Amino acid sequence: MKNRQGVFVGERFDPFRRVGIYVPGGTAPLVSTAIMTCTLAQTAGVPEIVAVTPAAKDGTVHPALLAALSLCGATEIYRVGGAQAIAALALGTKSIAPAAKLFGPGNAYVVEAKRQAVGLCAIDLLPGPSEVLVIADEFAHPEWIAADLLAQSEHGHGSISVLLTPSATLLDAVAAAVKTQAAQSSRPEHLAEALESALLVQVRDLDEAIALANAFAAEHVSVATRDPGEVARELITTGAIFLGGISPVVGGDFLAGPSHELPTGGAGKSFAGLTVDQFQRRTSVVRFDEDSLRKSLPYLRTFSEIEGLDAHGRSAEIRLPKAAKPAKRRKK
Repeated sequence: MKNRQGVFVGERFDPFRRVGIYVPGGTAPLVSTAIMTCTLAQTAGVPEIVAVTPAAKDGTVHPALLAALSLCGATEIYRVGGAQAIAALALGTKSIAPAAKLFGPGNAYVVEAKRQAVGLCAIDLLPGPSEVLVIADEFAHPEWIAADLLAQSEHGHGSISVLLTPSATLLDAVAAAVKTQAAQSSRPEHLAEALESALLVQVRDLDEAIALANAFAAEHVSVATRDPGEVARELITTGAIFLGGISPVVGGDFLAGPSHELPTGGAGKSFAGLTVDQFQRRTSVVRFDEDSLRKSLPYLRTFSEIEGLDAHGRSAEIRLPKAAKPAKRRKK
C-alpha cells in the first residue's frame, strides 16, 4: 500500500529455511503432534523440517510415528530426546545442523531448554506438560468431566487437571467418577502420578471461576455450563476453549486443531497456540520516489532535530535535487 506521503510500504513473508520440531515419544508415540506441527511447516513452505524424538528403551521409534513424520513433511528425523535434543537443534552437532527456530511440546526440561535457547534461535511458544481446567455448573455431567480430567492426566508427570464449580454436589460426583474411571485405565502409573496434583475446587460462583481461570491461563479450558458462550467470552488467557460439555478436549488433541500445540505454565497470558504464520518471518519493504520523499522531508527533518541526529536528516535531503537558483543578470 501507499502511505499518506505516497511511500510504498509493505510486508514480505518468507518461510524459515530450517526449523526443528520436537515430538514427544518416550512414553507414548505422539503421532498427533507430528501431524499438528510438521504439516504447518510444510504448508508454510519450509524446505528443511528437522524432527527429533526420543527412542524407546530398545533404541527404536514407533513405526506409526516414523510414518506420520515422513508423510507430514519431515525431511530429517533423529532419535534424540530431552533437553539434549533442544541443545542439538539450537547449537548444532557433528550430525545435526542447527535450526533457525524450534517448535514442539515437551516435558518441563524440554520447555526450560527452549527458554534458554532464545537468542541462539527463535522458539514458537512454551508448551509443556498438559493442562486442563474445567468450569462447570450444576447442569454438567460428572462422568464427562471426570473423563476429560483423566484424559489429560494420562500424559503423566507434570500434567495438571482442575475443576472449578460452585456446585458441591457436582464436585463430589466428579470425584467419585474419577476414581471409578481411573480403575479402568491401561496407564495407571501415569494417572496416579498426575492425579496427585489434580484439584477439585468449589468456588463461590462462575465469576470467581472465570477470574481464577484467567489467572491460571490453562492450556485447555472446558466450559460445561448452561450457557458456555457467555462464560467463554470472559476467558482471555487460555490456549483453547471447548464449548459445552459435549465437546471433549481430546477432539482438539487429535483432530479439530488448528493445532494442539498450546501454551502452558501460565504462558497463555502472552502466547497463543501454534499457527502456520509462525513458520515464516516478516520483512518490512519500503520504497520512496522523489515526490514521496519530498513530501516526507519536513517530518524527517523534525524528527532529526528533536533527536539531535542531524546526519539522519541530511541523508534524506541529499537525495533531493536542490532548487535552481535564479540566474544573475550580466552587467552592461
